[in-house]
Amino acid sequence: MSMAFGAPLVASPKQTMKAIQVSRKKLYELINAGELESYTEGKSRRIIIKSINDYIERKLAAEAVRRGRARSDRSD
Repeated sequence: MSMAFGAPLVASPKQTMKAIQVSRKKLYELINAGELESYTEGKSRRIIIKSINDYIERKLAAEAVRRGRARSDRSD
């Protein structure tokens, strides 16, 4: 497994709340429900960027199902 050190691997709660437009309460609900992966480093919480992206993908897939169509894979 190779690591790309150019992009951050983790985000702070504040960065995550801004990125996915949720409140602090909702953020910690997502963490406690296992929707977002995180750990503490000293007194600081860090949320794994991949888990944020995975969460967004799950939300998009659920929305596509709700609208009655399968979500096609995008090549961005």
